Amino acid sequence: MQQNFLKILTFLLTISLNASIDSYPTVIVQETKFIGDIHPDNKVEMFLGLPFAKPPTGEFRWKKPEVWEPLQSSEILVKNFKPACYQNQRIVDWYKRLMKDFGGDPSNFDIPEFSEDCLYLNLWRPRGSHTNLPVIVYIHGGSNKAGWAYEPNYHGHNIADKGFILISIPYRLGVFGFFSHPEVETPNLALFDQILALEWIQKNISLFGGDPSNVTLMGESAGAGSISYLIASPLAKGLFSKAIHQSGGSSFSYPSSDLVAKKLADDFSSSFEDRSLEDLRDISPAKILETSEIVYAGYYFNFLEDGSSVVAPLLSSFDKGAIQGADLLIGANNDEWSLYFDGDVDVNAWLDAETQEKQKQKLLTILSDIKDPVRKMDLLITAKNFVCPSLFMAEKLQHKGSKTWVYQFDRVRDDELAKKYGAFHGAELPYVFNTHDEWLPTNQDDVRLTESIQRYWLSFARSGNPNNDEDAVWPKFEPGSLNTQILDRNIYSAGHPSERLCEFLFE
Repeated sequence: MQQNFLKILTFLLTISLNASIDSYPTVIVQETKFIGDIHPDNKVEMFLGLPFAKPPTGEFRWKKPEVWEPLQSSEILVKNFKPACYQNQRIVDWYKRLMKDFGGDPSNFDIPEFSEDCLYLNLWRPRGSHTNLPVIVYIHGGSNKAGWAYEPNYHGHNIADKGFILISIPYRLGVFGFFSHPEVETPNLALFDQILALEWIQKNISLFGGDPSNVTLMGESAGAGSISYLIASPLAKGLFSKAIHQSGGSSFSYPSSDLVAKKLADDFSSSFEDRSLEDLRDISPAKILETSEIVYAGYYFNFLEDGSSVVAPLLSSFDKGAIQGADLLIGANNDEWSLYFDGDVDVNAWLDAETQEKQKQKLLTILSDIKDPVRKMDLLITAKNFVCPSLFMAEKLQHKGSKTWVYQFDRVRDDELAKKYGAFHGAELPYVFNTHDEWLPTNQDDVRLTESIQRYWLSFARSGNPNNDEDAVWPKFEPGSLNTQILDRNIYSAGHPSERLCEFLFE
């Protein structure tokens, strides 16, 4: 009797499990059935942790990524995020600092697992049967040292529910993704990770209901910097048609030096008894990170000319038009550097280091009405690193025949703590994704601005034009014209407030 009961119970559990699995979204890719999940809002399906490359561990550390292929036909659950790429605590500390300053509890921040085995993308799509949905691919920031594709503000459900597929992609960070060891085939491993992810999307997105001919890249900070390189890279040609570039540009102002990168790679290798690439692959990732934090302290990892993924200096590629055409929505925030000042600033010393005397005097004249040295410094650094490169990119892509649209994000939340930082670096992200953290002061003005920004961004991703039936007209970019879209409590077009600075900061 007991044996029969156990058989019946096993049979019922099997039926229940199969019925449960059958209720989840599934997509078959190369004979592998990927079983996703349904978002709690019941409007969006999620496929979290889709493998697109072999794990870059062991013998594959510091090699170009190779396409992931299943060993045999199988079923794989893709309901949970995979580990983030191995990194330092930069982004974790960034979030915790903001949470604390805005009155939240930093101990509640959910820190992901970090691993070298991290090349998995995440996909959100609307529920139901769809074909030819526009696709947005998000590339995260973090100074190429930190960050991950599913930080709290990057979850894609509130974009997917409006008729889009949102995909967030990872890439190797720090010395794991940017290493100029003489035995490494390319120092741009992170860029190859991104290109492989885009190739995977081109090959497979139609299986998920997406349109491979309508792919928009979207990135912020270092992620936007990657987009600049992808526009210039011959290996990325045809992998996307549009780009949304948020708060990037330092690669134009401060290009990386191949000589410096090679010297640091040699110093890093010399930190270990055995310095061949084969021997370095045997060292634990924790030790690799620990040593790199010392050797590369203060260094900004970035892409270098390797003859294939990057064939010329970025500034030169854009200046000569050696780029692929892509419609562009681009801009920066009003106070990009406000989070990073630690006390007094020396505007004169910065200008002496960054400009010639004639330029310096012109800039001081333009900023003469601003008495606060911190604000003056913020304007200069924001212009140098973000605004001026953005205007340059918009102009060069326009010359290429692409449509370009420029914004400035000015919104400061209605809270005394918020006024301390203004429209800080990354402040626009909760508006773009509609993922306002519970510790951020959010009112109806923020809700309305979120709705407008999403309409602009998604209209652009759908058609290459941000204009829609509900929001203020956004004119196409023309240098020197009143056509920068100011995004604040009120939205309007104006001349870019920092354009005059760029005449002397970005020549």
